[in-house]
Amino acid sequence: MRYRIADFINDRLKFAPGLHAGAKAAIASWMRTALPAKQSDGAKQLISATAGKQSHDPEQVTPATAEGQIGKLEKAGTVAAAEPEARGRQISLDDLPLPPLEMRELVGPTDIAAFDNPTRKPVYEYLDASLYDRVFDFGCGCGRVARQLILQQPSPKLYLGVDLHAGMIRWCQQNLQPAAPHFSFLHHDVFNTRFNPKPGAPSVAAFPAANSQFTLVNALSVFTHLTEEQAVHYLRECARILRPEGVLHASWFLFDKREFPMMRPETAALYVSYVDPSAAVIFDRDWVRTTARQAGLRICGIVAPHIRGHQWVLMMTKRQDAPEPEFPPDTAPYGNAAAPTGARFDLSQIGLEE
Repeated sequence: MRYRIADFINDRLKFAPGLHAGAKAAIASWMRTALPAKQSDGAKQLISATAGKQSHDPEQVTPATAEGQIGKLEKAGTVAAAEPEARGRQISLDDLPLPPLEMRELVGPTDIAAFDNPTRKPVYEYLDASLYDRVFDFGCGCGRVARQLILQQPSPKLYLGVDLHAGMIRWCQQNLQPAAPHFSFLHHDVFNTRFNPKPGAPSVAAFPAANSQFTLVNALSVFTHLTEEQAVHYLRECARILRPEGVLHASWFLFDKREFPMMRPETAALYVSYVDPSAAVIFDRDWVRTTARQAGLRICGIVAPHIRGHQWVLMMTKRQDAPEPEFPPDTAPYGNAAAPTGARFDLSQIGLEE
């Protein structure tokens, strides 16, 4: 309820800045006294996606050491430092901000419930709880999964989110990182027609992470927007930063190339836009399996889409003894789930205005 009130204020009263600020402060004060705080249900051990027991890292990552790891990257010039005004801010979990509507429109779901975690349970119930120890969020956007993980109990010891949209990374640094110092957000400065049309930016880049550093690499709605060449690169990068017992959790658009006899042997993807090839990319599922193997990964879990032909979720592991399941039939109902477009022409500038 309190999030819906705040969402109404943020997205409907922008035309009157003075009224907006006063109303927001008044209702925030009322919510802190009138509404009960959310209680945790705790996290429980769940089914492991790799059909094997995961191990915990005995090293304790404190906020100070997490900040130090990111600081080394900043000093090396690999990434931009977090906004200075965010470093000294204190934000409680009860007042954890929600991204503005124009950012939510860029990442898909706009309902604020999709950014919340009122039960404090693991975000993906089909993953083993130990996988949340160290999380790399590839394509973190405006922090949908990050916000859920901050509220999750236990929260990851270390989280690093990267995204090519500078404005959304800036928002996460200013509004989520102060509430969770063990969470960091970095700009992945690669070219994208809509979100990062920076002249001279490369099409791919290495992740700002060490080898075998993370237990879980999350990539929702990322490989669905990559070309074949980019997908090959980033599957290798995901394998590089994963621990031996870790899991890549990623969504894909998939098809069976055998049903398209007109396609040449060297092509394995379908594109939906002449102007922006990254708008949506559908990969041949056998190509994905083979390319993953070449990167040192094996598919160990499959979740079929909720809408016919939409996003499949694939879990991959570096364990070469993990059994590879067959793809189940897609029996989901037909529906529409077009990629989000945003309401502005200058999408790359959202969140960068003073």
